[in-house]
Amino acid sequence: MPARSHVDVEWLARQFPDLTALQPLASGGQKLVLAAKHVTDGEVVVKLIHPGTDAARIERELEATTRVQAPRMPRIFERGQLTSNTGMIVWFREQRIPGEVLSARIRSRALSHRELLRLALHVSETLVAAEAVRIVHRDVKPANIIVNPQGEFWLIDFGLARHLELESLTATALPGGCGTLGYAPAEQCRNEKPEIDARADIFALGVTIYEAATGRNPHVDGARDPFEIMTRVSSPYPSEFGLARFALSA
Repeated sequence: MPARSHVDVEWLARQFPDLTALQPLASGGQKLVLAAKHVTDGEVVVKLIHPGTDAARIERELEATTRVQAPRMPRIFERGQLTSNTGMIVWFREQRIPGEVLSARIRSRALSHRELLRLALHVSETLVAAEAVRIVHRDVKPANIIVNPQGEFWLIDFGLARHLELESLTATALPGGCGTLGYAPAEQCRNEKPEIDARADIFALGVTIYEAATGRNPHVDGARDPFEIMTRVSSPYPSEFGLARFALSA
């Protein structure tokens, strides 16, 4: 497990003299995310990778974000390393997308038909660009989509991206595979690597659109445990879980 780094914001500000207004945004298993303002690039996000995190996976995230040429994907401006009291911290600075995370928008209200069409189009364009360079996002979900003030939908966080032309970094025997339960398709949950390709992202986008329209995830809502979620994901009869009823009432 990577060592968690408790980074002092004042110390960090001294390491980045070209940044102002540094403030924490989120902290996950692999990284600490901060918002800041850059002297020339404007609003940015700085991601600090916890010491001990798999360097190869971070390199692939950076490569994926660089290789996928899509209009609604954050740009990476700069990268580097810092020496802290807990070890070496890899960092990169990328474009900050102003707006609201789609998961928060869904909690407040369902999207309109126009918004649903824009969601489908904008995220699909990014996924098509990823497929063109044989990259699978593997974690399409409302928490990884930002709605900007212009009503555009940006797909973020390629931290779990799979490069189909490279050897997988995820252990074949890893229970549950890699991704988010309830959005990932059955083959991804079972970690059946030869079957995981761009179709996995399309499946996850479909679940995301359904949730944006109804306010609920059909695989997760009311499920007793992860086993039931996986059973629903694997079912060839989605109408058992209310999809048909929604279709009739829409």
